[in-house]
Amino acid sequence: MAYKLAIPTMSLGHCTAGHSLETKLEAAKSYGYEGVEVCYEDLVAVAGRRQCDVEFEPLCESDQMAAARKIRAMCQDRCIKIICLQPFMQYEGLLNRREHESRFAELLTWIELARALGTGMIMMPASSLPENEVSADLDLIARDLQKAADAGRREEPHIRFAYENRCSATRIYRWEFSWDVVERVCRPNFGMCLDTFHLASLIFADPAVPSGLIPGGDKAVGMSMQRLIKRLQSHRDKIFLVQMGDAKLPNEPIVPGSPEYNPKERPWTYWSQKYRLFYGETGRGAYLPIREVADAIFNGIGYQGWVSLELFNSRMECAEVNVPMDLARRGAISWRKLADDMGWWPSASQAQQL
Repeated sequence: MAYKLAIPTMSLGHCTAGHSLETKLEAAKSYGYEGVEVCYEDLVAVAGRRQCDVEFEPLCESDQMAAARKIRAMCQDRCIKIICLQPFMQYEGLLNRREHESRFAELLTWIELARALGTGMIMMPASSLPENEVSADLDLIARDLQKAADAGRREEPHIRFAYENRCSATRIYRWEFSWDVVERVCRPNFGMCLDTFHLASLIFADPAVPSGLIPGGDKAVGMSMQRLIKRLQSHRDKIFLVQMGDAKLPNEPIVPGSPEYNPKERPWTYWSQKYRLFYGETGRGAYLPIREVADAIFNGIGYQGWVSLELFNSRMECAEVNVPMDLARRGAISWRKLADDMGWWPSASQAQQL
């Protein structure tokens, strides 16, 4: 497989800004993307519903399945593979066990949605609910995720789960923690999603200070990547997906008094949602040591497979009609730079298609 280029559908523009999935798929096709992560908000939009803030209008299972089949056909028509459905989140370790059962029932629907889409994977970010709602008991977290993995293996085709640590997560905010969980779950269809932004952000960057830097961050990233290589080099098959991304400084430090400050969450949360960039976009302000992280993943561990270019910033929320094409173009340029930096030529199959 070597390396194949993918992108989350949301990273080509939010449906709430008027960017249809069809338009985004056309943009992806135009710039040589071979796969997409289908974001649930786009599935809802295809089903003809609108998103209201962060809550979706009720959508019956039959409408969801019909939308999934339609999306599958849309992607097949453009020779684009659906690599996963995402993000199924706020699931593991819930202290309210009734809520857990409710989320598990939703997960069963997602498994069927994944099959209807023709994908074999669901991406699952670590929970970011408040501390009083999420257990710190890793055994409970692992049991919940075992339950999910076992549900994905009940019928053919099996569904895999790519579990992602996040800098904004309540408990699983470092890759070491997510790897610990993967080992505890110990299921063949449960592995990791490595996101370069989340691997570097908490130990290198501080969006609450003017410099955006943590003292000693360069050394911390280097040591972390050495540990990552040592831990995962012989377990690269447990890396189900790699997401590439960087970030820029916030407009001002995210501290009390800042319009972007929320006392209920850490500064990294808002920063990760609004200031992320594609790999290599230093001209736009990207400043994390992502090349070092990428080198550890691709050349140190030896990962090969899907590489998805994830983005979160205000450009996605812009209603201009050229947003999907613009973001697809920027991602393709990023991909070419990644291929150059990693020495992939000619392995990165779409790097030349700009």
